[in-house]
Amino acid sequence: MTSSGQDSTAAGQGLSDTGTTTGAELPLLGAWVAIGLGAALGNGTYSADAVALVTVGTVLLVFCAARRLRPARDFDRVATVAAGVVVLGGVHDAAGVYGSGTALTVSRTLTSVAAVSVSVWLLAGLPFRRLATYGAIGVMLGAGVAMVVSSPRPAIDDWYMLQAAGRGLSHGHNIYTVRWTSGVSAEFSNGFAYLPGAALLVWPFHVLFGDVRYGVLAAMAVTAVVLARVRGRTSVVLLGAFVMLYPKAMFGLEQSWIDPLVLASVCVAAYAVVRGRYGWAVVAFALCLVCKQTAWLMLPLAFFWKDFGWRRTALAAGGAVAFTAPWVLAAPHAFYRGAVSYNLFLPARLDSLSLFSIALAHGWSPGLAPLVLATVGAMVLVLWRLPHDTYGFLLGSAVVMAVFNLANKQSFFNEWSLTAGLVLAALAFGPATTGHGARPRALRGATPLSEEATPLSEEAVHRPPQVEVVRS
Repeated sequence: MTSSGQDSTAAGQGLSDTGTTTGAELPLLGAWVAIGLGAALGNGTYSADAVALVTVGTVLLVFCAARRLRPARDFDRVATVAAGVVVLGGVHDAAGVYGSGTALTVSRTLTSVAAVSVSVWLLAGLPFRRLATYGAIGVMLGAGVAMVVSSPRPAIDDWYMLQAAGRGLSHGHNIYTVRWTSGVSAEFSNGFAYLPGAALLVWPFHVLFGDVRYGVLAAMAVTAVVLARVRGRTSVVLLGAFVMLYPKAMFGLEQSWIDPLVLASVCVAAYAVVRGRYGWAVVAFALCLVCKQTAWLMLPLAFFWKDFGWRRTALAAGGAVAFTAPWVLAAPHAFYRGAVSYNLFLPARLDSLSLFSIALAHGWSPGLAPLVLATVGAMVLVLWRLPHDTYGFLLGSAVVMAVFNLANKQSFFNEWSLTAGLVLAALAFGPATTGHGARPRALRGATPLSEEATPLSEEAVHRPPQVEVVRS
């Protein structure tokens, strides 16, 4: 199809691009570190130290957006040391809480091997970084499989809910009317709390392997490979391994949280955009929107994403609505009860990893207004200050998610892990898409950016857009 003029405009041409400078790698890595360690404390539940850490991470993200900072093509030495140390520290948060036996030992051992290897490669600046990255991803796939084997029936409603949805789909039943129970006190049962795409994406893994968590593990691996590919042969290729070595990543896998599905689809959409494969980008972004309700917080930012275009954004949103409609029409009350009212009217919890819990502890229930104001304010900030390119979309999404989590009444490990994943994506895609010597990849089949790529000349960077580019 033929793209419109606004879609063919090279990223970095907008007013918000003016004044963007490099130097974001250290504060962005600092945000990833703070959020990762904060979410790891207490398995993603409230403590004063944990809230302080995720607050620091959120402030660093807002700082990068407000100052219009963009990461350089490679880590500087300070950032490298910071990244290596935190990945190495992940050895201490290597496993879940319900596992046992030899498989658990194997999972912890493999995680330690991957973490130490990636840290050594970063700190020592060793060659063969791609090989080290893909090797670490493969090792962590093994650690994930061992984790699932070690914890065959985790005591959490998400696992029971997704397993029941998988069985329901296999027998042609509506996932919103399937009855199930976890047997776990105070856990949600007899409903499906997510959008239908989450169940559909993990269903094949339930059919093939009997456990939906293999689908979540596959999504983590897809994200890791995408981030590794987008940065070529620079040391930042190791960001791909960071996805799998996020503190307590195996704990998140054990709990069956679906946020890795959202992150994977966003990263695939971004990668498809920078490679000029816009049809796949639309499909991937639509998949993101049909997985989880909070993914729709990214939609306003996508409308201003020049690399993607508002028409494609509208097409993805329309596709997501059309995909969800059959479930709504088949059982409107069940859909509303599971996907809407359950999430909207969740009671406030004292163990939420957010400022909301601090307010509750001091006798004040903030209600919905501060959450709405903070989230809208974050959207306005990123749309005003950040470039409207792929990097701006990803970093803006991380800022909005972080602010939303910090003000929300129920924010836990999985919500913060999605934010941290978006930070890694912004680091990976930042210099690979626009500005500062990087090259926009508009044509299908263009060569990925690598260390050997020749930067555009100053004249080429500022050259006005030419004729429309035809893409199928």
